[in-house]
Amino acid sequence: MKRLSHRLRRPLIHHNQRRLSAHIPRLHPLLPRAARLVRAAATVFEPLVLASSEIVGYRPFSHRGRTIYYRVDNLNLLSNPATGRAPGLLLYFDGDHISRAGSRLLRRRSSLRAELAQVAAEFNMLSVPVLSPGSLREPRLTDTDSYAPPLTYNWWVRARSNGRMVRALIEEISLAYGVDMSRVWLAGYSGGAEFLSYELLSHDIDWLHGGGATFIGGGGADGIPARVRERAALSPSSHAHLLMSWHVGVLDGRSPSARRRMATSTEGSWSARIAAQEGIAFYEGLGARTLLQVTPGRGHTGYPIASLVGADLATATRLGFL
Repeated sequence: MKRLSHRLRRPLIHHNQRRLSAHIPRLHPLLPRAARLVRAAATVFEPLVLASSEIVGYRPFSHRGRTIYYRVDNLNLLSNPATGRAPGLLLYFDGDHISRAGSRLLRRRSSLRAELAQVAAEFNMLSVPVLSPGSLREPRLTDTDSYAPPLTYNWWVRARSNGRMVRALIEEISLAYGVDMSRVWLAGYSGGAEFLSYELLSHDIDWLHGGGATFIGGGGADGIPARVRERAALSPSSHAHLLMSWHVGVLDGRSPSARRRMATSTEGSWSARIAAQEGIAFYEGLGARTLLQVTPGRGHTGYPIASLVGADLATATRLGFL
């Protein structure tokens, strides 16, 4: 523990920074333009890829002038409300995608939503997938605003604002469904995992009375602002009631852009394995119970997301975190 504490006190050096969580990265101007062209082309094929019923099934939630979309998938699978047993809550945040057709939460042939709904039901939890901002409607602020959509639909651009929206959404779901806030589990893949570790779990967690998180192919700490780190260091047991579990492939040195990144990357590259190490060090310093599973032969894609989440829920139940 002394070694970890020492690391947390050292000045932050961004050796593994893929992006800054609170800012839009500076990109070559041709890249956003190319992304918009790809999106425009993808709209022609979206009816073949997307399930219209799934798009309609998402509900809008607005907070401070911004809107995200979510759905509650498994009410029909939960215990009878007459038993008086309040449900827990499982929220899932997916990785980056360049068009709606790239979202596994929208694709017609993707089984991820159904699998997560079944896993959550086994633990009497609501399954709530939340779409990345902009996935259903292009993010525009005002007619005169100069804001341009990011290169991908993701959670990490404008992370602070996204965090405020998600916390407000969780409060609304909790009140609407009588959620037991001591049984809350957050799961994220890639950019979704980074959003959880950078923002949603790094501060202001008074609403989270018990449970934990699953980080798949991500979950680092290099994007946590210095002021958040300084404030967190004053509460070294703030996360003692949480179990946090990281899952990375031994070959997961491949970024979402598909550029090859070595797991032993040096400054300027990104690796999910290094991200996991950074995240574990940070959250252990706040008292969280942490787990790490490194899968042989696995790269950045193909993770069995629902199975990993289910295994973590079982472990959390056995250890008394749920």
